[in-house]
Amino acid sequence: MQTLRFALLVLLLFGANAVVAEKKRPAPQTAKDLIGVWIGFDQDDLEFVRVELRPDSTGYCAQVSPADSSLHSYGVQVYRIDKWSVKGGDIIFDVTPVSSNAEPVHWKGRLGGIATVNLEVKGANNKWKLRFVLNPESRIQAANQETKKAIDSIRK
Repeated sequence: MQTLRFALLVLLLFGANAVVAEKKRPAPQTAKDLIGVWIGFDQDDLEFVRVELRPDSTGYCAQVSPADSSLHSYGVQVYRIDKWSVKGGDIIFDVTPVSSNAEPVHWKGRLGGIATVNLEVKGANNKWKLRFVLNPESRIQAANQETKKAIDSIRK
């Protein structure tokens, strides 16, 4: 009898966990979810990128090395996003260099977790590649302000 109760309890717990897990899964991102500003660093923290995606499927991007890096002297490279779209989990980009120091590049995007974009930027000559993890600027700003406030409140 105890074995039966235990088995039923285990089944109920697993069933409850499955329902909770099902509810926690985020809906897949769509093109509409990507509209806005996305920011992040490359895998080596040597390049920062800002991507602005507009509702009309165009936008802009700029990338720069942080001011404390020797690469900062290369300046900000600016690109126009002539067209962007989402197909499955991929983001397809057509970009054009705008600033004089921006070289031709190929972009490949992939939808990440709840609110991330994995962006790969390759030089047209395929001699270099950068990988970025981008987050919505508003998400980072909100979290930064909230944590800053919390720290400030305990310092007083």
